Amino acid sequence: MYNESPAGGGGWYHLLDTVPPGATATAVALLTFHVAGESPPHLEDALNFLRVRQIKDEDPKVDGGWWTNTSKDKPVVEATAWVVRCLAALRCDDQPTTPDLSRAVSWLRNNQDRSGGWGSFHGCPPRVWLTCLALRALLEAAPQDPAVDKGVAWLIEQQLPSGGWAPEPRQNQARVAHTASALTTLVKAGVDPASEKVAKGFDWLLANLDTSSLVEIGNREERSNVLFLRTDKGEEYWLPPSLTHYALPVATTALMHHPRFQSIDVAGKLAQSFDTIVTEQCQDGSWPNSMSTHITLWGVWPCVEALASLRSVRLARAGDQIVWMEGAIVIRQKDGKNLPVEKVLRPLLPRRRWAGSLRWLRRHWAWVSLALFVAGGAVGLATRLIQLTEFAFGLILPIVLLVLQRFIDRKRQ
Repeated sequence: MYNESPAGGGGWYHLLDTVPPGATATAVALLTFHVAGESPPHLEDALNFLRVRQIKDEDPKVDGGWWTNTSKDKPVVEATAWVVRCLAALRCDDQPTTPDLSRAVSWLRNNQDRSGGWGSFHGCPPRVWLTCLALRALLEAAPQDPAVDKGVAWLIEQQLPSGGWAPEPRQNQARVAHTASALTTLVKAGVDPASEKVAKGFDWLLANLDTSSLVEIGNREERSNVLFLRTDKGEEYWLPPSLTHYALPVATTALMHHPRFQSIDVAGKLAQSFDTIVTEQCQDGSWPNSMSTHITLWGVWPCVEALASLRSVRLARAGDQIVWMEGAIVIRQKDGKNLPVEKVLRPLLPRRRWAGSLRWLRRHWAWVSLALFVAGGAVGLATRLIQLTEFAFGLILPIVLLVLQRFIDRKRQ
């Protein structure tokens, strides 16, 4: 799906079977190969293409950014954030033949809104998805940048009382794709997944995720309002590029950071999600485009990212023992080394009524016999049905049984 560019180098377009290449899709395509553990093909030509497309300008709010094929040569977060994240993840140093990463980071910083979020560029209302894009880029390229803390604070403020996130601050209907993107971004930024707000977001995501479909009903494409801009040449309308959302793989990646991702409810949801992702894949390797018949990169990238996140899961923890067997691997958890077998298997076995009481009676049957005999003897003495000598003589049997039980228990140990 790679195509050469008339301006030099080459790359990909988000409709993969379409030309010419674009900066956003080229960066995302390179990231796709990277997270899959493969060396990106045409890397040198793709970096050259991105270098040529990077804008040089005296205006710090313009210099260093990238534009999309639909943004009229105006640099936007939709493109710049993806390129910055790609360059940082692939560790492409600033060389004469590669894009200037430091200028690109400065563009993101200079186009951050005063509130802490990001719109398409400075002056646009901040949006949740774009803020997540910018934060993920900065976390890769400049995690200590002050813009990160401001962006994280803005993102936390946008959480709805239900626990989810909506596309815009003015909206009150949470969306799966935006909630998942916000949660992944916050966890990547170092926010504790078990903290109250993030845990509430995970609970909302778990309750509202439809694992049977790659896309979210009513949220397949996000469009922002037409913006009215004032320029030196007058006034013009500008339409920001639309954002295509494949909610299921984005949510699957987020749930891999769930503080209880190995529990039955979360793991069950993840299993269903991965099953849908795998079964929906086309024979040519792509995933169905919910908007048209073209093969879209926005369907490929999030699915590959989700599958790669599953590959990176650590099944064993520090202190666990790993036993390699023919055709199997046994992980013996550190916390379970000295536990009796019945305690380890108890959560897996069906629970029976009175099972605990019966287990206690079997373990302490001799003491129970002695207690019953003493209680019965006391009643007999009080009613003068038996004599004291008869009671004392009768104690011999339960005492012998008690000694016998202690002997059996010690031998068993």
